Amino acid sequence: MPLAALLAAGTVAHAQSNEATDVSPALRSAVAAYRAGDLVGAETSLRALAPADADAAAWLGAILLERGAQRDGLRLIQQSADAGSAEGAHRLALVFAHGDGGTPRNEARAVELFERASEKGHRRAQLNLGTLYLRGQGVPRDLIQARAWLEKAAAGGDPYALYALGRAMSESMGPANADPVRAANLYRQAAEKGHPFAALRFGLALADGSGVKRDLVAAQRWLVHARESGVPEAALALGDMAVRTPASRDKALNAKILQSAISWFEVAAQAGVASAQFKLANAYAAGAGVTRDLSQAQLWYGRAAQQGLTEAQNALGIMLVGGVAGVSDPVEGYKWLLLAERGGHPESRAIREKTTEQMPDRDRSRAEALAQRFAPTPEVPVDTTPPRLNPPKP
Repeated sequence: MPLAALLAAGTVAHAQSNEATDVSPALRSAVAAYRAGDLVGAETSLRALAPADADAAAWLGAILLERGAQRDGLRLIQQSADAGSAEGAHRLALVFAHGDGGTPRNEARAVELFERASEKGHRRAQLNLGTLYLRGQGVPRDLIQARAWLEKAAAGGDPYALYALGRAMSESMGPANADPVRAANLYRQAAEKGHPFAALRFGLALADGSGVKRDLVAAQRWLVHARESGVPEAALALGDMAVRTPASRDKALNAKILQSAISWFEVAAQAGVASAQFKLANAYAAGAGVTRDLSQAQLWYGRAAQQGLTEAQNALGIMLVGGVAGVSDPVEGYKWLLLAERGGHPESRAIREKTTEQMPDRDRSRAEALAQRFAPTPEVPVDTTPPRLNPPKP
């Protein structure tokens, strides 16, 4: 994931709140206007404040960058940082992280500036710095440092920081052990404030009983909310929950639950979730919850395989080599089996080697060349902005 995709700039991270309580009283109306999208009003106010206020100069510089006045924007941000402004250091860090205004990207410099702003108590810088330590981008991965900075960022109750800290508490590295109880609590807090991915994580915790008492009803409620908030992976989780429902003596009920699972998998698959596409393909291949349709199975295996899912690449390779869906393509099948083998699938090598015995050398060479040129194509684009908050209704 690009470093820029991890970073929280003020105008986006606080898109749901225009109160601007994280800046000095003198700047609140201008920053609130900026966050509300009123760049003209914000710029007018900030121009009056900038000569005597380094933080105002940094915000004004951000606005100028946003509207294309790169030279003036960069100059103001640099001057603000040089004057010791935490906002200036944070904004300059974002410039280096993103490569704004023609500035070459420099992750190490961005981290240095985030740290300077963080040490002065700048919450968004602390969030960004902690996230970079968590991901190991621009700095060596360090879970202890990540947690330390994210704890500071989350102290004010910011949902983005609460979620990031929850992620950090979910992982283990060296002396830092996972704390599922703390993680679940953090996800709950962030979810209640509207963070959609926190709603997904809290729903999963409730479904699994990880760090919190297992509660399938509450899990479903949070997962549905996450899906309605734009997280397609929540539909995959809802399908998985349905599949795990213990079978009963009521065959009609069992069939209804299975159909529900397939419906959720289809929602996620249509939205581009590779694992859901693979599970939907399995359903079509087996005729489980849907009418058996090998052409549909091959189509969904193909979409998941193109995204780089190893299990789908193996299944698609088998189908194409054997012509299971009515069309045989040994070259393309060999390609997918080779890619699955390289991805670590335990069965692909044996199947590929058996295929080699019946394939001319020229076809094998062509398949190997196709595999060499292959690059995964994600269906869900990487969104470089923090998700919009959507608090659940009471």
